This record gives sequence, structure tokens and C-alpha cells, in this order.
Amino acid sequence: MYTEKLTPAAINAVKAIDELNSKNITDYALYEKGIDEVSEQLKRDVINAQSDYDPSLPTFYVSNSGNDENDGKSPESAWKTLDKINDAGSTPEHCNILFERGGVWRGCINPPHNYITYSAYGKGKKPCIYGSWRNYADPALWQKTEYPHVWYTDACGKNIGICAINHSDEYGRYDELVAFRCVQGVHGFEGPQNFTRNMEYWSEVEKPGFYLRCEYGNPGEVFESIELGERVNLITGADHIKIDNLCVKYSGAHGVGIGGKTDYTVQNCIFCYLGGSILTGFNGGNKVGYGNAVQVYGECFGYYVNGNWIYQIYDTAITHQFSGTRSDKPNHMKDVEYIGNLCEYCHWSIEYYNPASVTVPETPRTVKNVNVSHNVLRMGCYGWGSRGREDNGALFNSFSMTPETENFEAHSNIMDRCLGKMVRLTVGGDEKLISSDNTFIQQEGRAFGWCYGQNYAFTRENAEKYANELFHDKSAKVIFSES
Repeated sequence: MYTEKLTPAAINAVKAIDELNSKNITDYALYEKGIDEVSEQLKRDVINAQSDYDPSLPTFYVSNSGNDENDGKSPESAWKTLDKINDAGSTPEHCNILFERGGVWRGCINPPHNYITYSAYGKGKKPCIYGSWRNYADPALWQKTEYPHVWYTDACGKNIGICAINHSDEYGRYDELVAFRCVQGVHGFEGPQNFTRNMEYWSEVEKPGFYLRCEYGNPGEVFESIELGERVNLITGADHIKIDNLCVKYSGAHGVGIGGKTDYTVQNCIFCYLGGSILTGFNGGNKVGYGNAVQVYGECFGYYVNGNWIYQIYDTAITHQFSGTRSDKPNHMKDVEYIGNLCEYCHWSIEYYNPASVTVPETPRTVKNVNVSHNVLRMGCYGWGSRGREDNGALFNSFSMTPETENFEAHSNIMDRCLGKMVRLTVGGDEKLISSDNTFIQQEGRAFGWCYGQNYAFTRENAEKYANELFHDKSAKVIFSES
């Protein structure tokens, strides 16, 4: 079920993975070298992707050196701010909004109309959308508290999910410094007086403010950059939207967060260092973090996430989901496609759920035509977002699917090591999964998955059997990693 939505990066990934698998390599070192080559090609293709928009439509330009008083109709008369392009009076339906490459915008993209393509123009690195409202490395923003080595700023918002320190603008830096979030009511923590190590932080959920333990002095003097991502979705939705060629960072919530939309495409983008805010009220408390790169919550009718590079995400790289087990709200998901994506160092790489209602079983819930194929899913639960919970993530993860699931396919995905589980499957729609030619790479004795109510280990005796029978993949490749 491939569509016209595939980008050159995704097409090349399909070809490269099929070529790698056609060699029938079973040696770990050789196959891992092949995965590295596929991944590096996908990175290059995403980084160097040409902007994809219809030039016959009205096109508006946005530049850090622009002016909102301009007409926005050329690079020379570009607008400047996200507020301008989010204003319904600025643009019509059926238009393009292009950001100048090399620029950084702090804030959110909220499409004011249907039929808008967001992409890039010019030369240089992808335009960046940051959920950190400023660089907080300014000594004037910080004050010392009564607690040893603890500093405070109220120049930010509330519910900070990520504190990124001295980050470079280099793509693919998996080792950037992320401070350690403390959660009130967890492990005896009640406030900044309970910090025990350098670079721990706490942000209240209900009111602005941020506490950081910094043993080197005023954080604004010590560090060159401090990015604080609060709980906000950086890109939201309308119908018939295309998000192309952007780099999205530093939100405590989601990079793209939508629901109830038709024909929504995300392609040629880089998402990294997202998530970590508290999901208020979840399970009756304020203790659980969340935050995904690209998410649908609720209904979707045409949702295409192809040819992207996603890494270091607190929760999930790509997901379509709806909980509602105690709700009578109908929910339908149709025509979902994730192809040719590279997902690394995420807690969950691919995640989905749309369970039947428990309280009102007759509630209509359906999932139809889902294709998850030719994705490289690597190093699950090795990232900053999995600290302290490494064993409960998964590369391919379900939290329950309605029995009314039809044509859910998973083909030729490479699942390359996870500190948690390779897969998580539940009774219901997952039992109808159609899969083939997937590759599972894991260390001997680690988890294969939690499947239909039981845990299964990745052993030489049973790993292939589990891939065949539990993941329904009779042509699966199973390789044992050295670490």
C-alpha cells in the first residue's frame, strides 16, 4: 500500500533495505554494517531533501530578517514571525508558507486554514522550530535560592519537560546534555531541597518557574545555551496539511500533535530532543511524563509520515492513538502510512492504540489500512527520555487495538536492539497483524516482547519462533547482537 506520498528519501530507504535483505546476511557485524549504511543514506537524503510544494499556488516567505509589515510574497519581502503566519487574515487556503533555511523560530505553527504546505527556501540547514521561548543562558534571569547550588528562574513557563544545555546545531548528536528532571511525589522528592546531584531540575506543573541545581555557579554565566521546553505542541493541525523540511526541537510535549484530521503529511523533517512534560491528571496524579515527535490523538483519515529522521524523543517517534476504554466516543483511523523513517534513541519508536470501549462495547472503533514498512528502528530505550524506565519501552508498541482492525501491515522493518522490548502486542486487533520480512536484532536473553499477556525472551531456541508466531512474520530474520 504505497502512495504518492512517498518522498525520494523514503523511496531510497525502501530500495536500500530490500537490497540489504536480499543478501541474506546472518552475521551480526556484517548486517550491522549494512544497517549503518542504510541509516547514513537516509540521514543524507533527509538533510539534503528538496522542498516539496506546488509552485503554482500562492507562496509566502518567512525569514528571521523579515518584517511582518511586508507582503510576504517574495524572499525580499518576507515576513518575520510565526504570529503572522498563524493569523487567518494573512494567507488563504491552498498556499505555501516557506521558512528561510538556517533560521530559528521560537513558538508554534498553528495552521489557520486547510490546504497549507509548510516547507523551506534558500540554502543551508533546515529551518528550526523551537519550543524553548528563548536562550536562558543569561545571568540576569537567574537568582540563587536558599538551597545549596540551587538556582531559580521565573522567566519561563510551567511544566518544563526538557532542559537542554549547551546543545550544538549539529544533526545527529545523540550525546547532548539533558538535565535530570525530578517529579514531585516520586522517589521521595518534594521540592528543590531534595536535589541530590548536579544538573537535577524541577518545574512546577501548575505555575511558571524552574529550579536547577548547578554546582558551577549561576547557570546563565556557566553555560552558552539553556533551552527549556514547556508543555506545548509545536505544530498543530488542519486538514490537507503538509509539513516538509523542518527541524523541530525543545518542546516538553509533542513536535507535531494533531487529531481528527484528514490528509496530514509529515516528511523530510528532523525531530529531536522532545517531550518530558508531566501529563497532568493521568491516572489521577501528576507524576507521568509524556511527549512524542509526531502524533495523532483521536481520529485520522489519511496520515502519512514518510522519510523522516527522529531521535532522542522522551516517549514515541511516530504514533496514532486513542485511549477511551471508558468512553462512548467513536474513533476511526484510516489510511495511515509510516515508511522509510529512521527512529533512534526513543522510548517507543512506532506506537499505536485504539481499543474497544469497555464500558460501552457497542461504541464504533475501527482501524483500516495501516502500513508500517521499511523503517529503521534503533537503540530503543537508550535515550535521555528512558532514564530510570529503560525496561518498559519497545520498538514496535501497541496499547490495545479494536477487534475491528483491517489491513494493518508491517513489512521489512529493521528493529535493532532495545533495552526494553522489541515488540508489545495485545489481544484484539494485533492478532490480525499482517507482517513479513522484518528483522529483529537483540542480545541473547534480553526481551523479545510482551505479547498477548505474556513476556517472551530473545533466545536462540525461541526468538525465530516468536517472530513467526507472535508477530505473524513467517519470513522474519533474527540476528543476535554482541551487546
